[in-house]
Amino acid sequence: MAVAALTGAWTARELPELRVGTGVLEQLGESVAALGIARPLVVSDPGVVSAGWPAQALTCLRATGFRPHSWSGVRPDPDAAVVHGCLDALTGQGGHDGIVAIGGGSTIDVAKACSGLSAHSGPLGDYEGLGRFTEPGVPVVAVLTTPGSGAELSRHATIADDGGRKFAVSGRWLAPKLVLADPETLSTLPAEVAVDTALDAVLHAIEAYLARAATPYSDVCARMALQILRDAMPPGPGTALMTGCLTAGMAMANTNAGVVHALGYPLTSEYRIPHGRANALVAPAALRALADVVPDRYAELGHLLGGTADLAKAFAALRDRAGVAASLADFGVPRADLPRLAALATAYAPVLRNTRRRFTEADLCELYRSAWTERRHHA
Repeated sequence: MAVAALTGAWTARELPELRVGTGVLEQLGESVAALGIARPLVVSDPGVVSAGWPAQALTCLRATGFRPHSWSGVRPDPDAAVVHGCLDALTGQGGHDGIVAIGGGSTIDVAKACSGLSAHSGPLGDYEGLGRFTEPGVPVVAVLTTPGSGAELSRHATIADDGGRKFAVSGRWLAPKLVLADPETLSTLPAEVAVDTALDAVLHAIEAYLARAATPYSDVCARMALQILRDAMPPGPGTALMTGCLTAGMAMANTNAGVVHALGYPLTSEYRIPHGRANALVAPAALRALADVVPDRYAELGHLLGGTADLAKAFAALRDRAGVAASLADFGVPRADLPRLAALATAYAPVLRNTRRRFTEADLCELYRSAWTERRHHA
């Protein structure tokens, strides 16, 4: 989920090392040692702890001679207080010089934001915006158990403020140094979460391809991701889901999101609709609004995703195949709230600027209205 635009080319030392395949989690100990980390902190959330993956990671680290500590205080849509809690754990118990983040986007974003604060002073909110973390913090290793967010490949972290508004902190060193993507970790992923992450990844690929910041490299990643995820839908645990999400994340990391994400963020902060599902609910309306703006790219993606030049229709069919309800009304969003949501969506200026059409607050409200009645129109 990208909020702040990414600019500038990656350098070799900033590029995450990405290892994908069954059994790569077993390489965790030697991988952490190779990064020069001596005292790793394992960061996760209670759900991932229940699934057993942090315990397995701790076993791998101890087998390599480490004496790691763990902290499992991450929660969904984490706020700055969670990041500062992670920082307290990082600096406690004699101090740690690296983080092993085990989980999905929330956990990885908390770890990255904590890494940024490890080299800076003051509250996290002081660093909102592009490139405000100017010094490298402790290195982060990301072990994916929930793919699709793209957090493992980006140089920013998305955090909520006290009121639930999402904001981004970023810096050139903020991306994880190493990503371990073992498809076996997806065996404990709930089916509903798998659907949400897969749909989010599909929209990462779509928005990357339609973005102002699209490049030939991001285009290749976006097309490949759509092909993989299209064929894997509805998603099951395994290599296809992991690979498709990672490839979409690579496209997103080199471009940024667009209007779909601007509309989706307030639905998560105000109604706790999971991020990927929130984006999926508003996507057909938002994509229809781009049909005449980028017609060639729009039609190309439609044919790639669903054999039709109508990309919005192709995505809606994919979403329906995954079993996601189609309207905001189905999720309890009051129609009277739509103007307020539109006002909140205007705050996500970087992703709106990355969209190849200017949307006013009234335009955004109209898109919400369309998404609110989507099932009725679709029926």
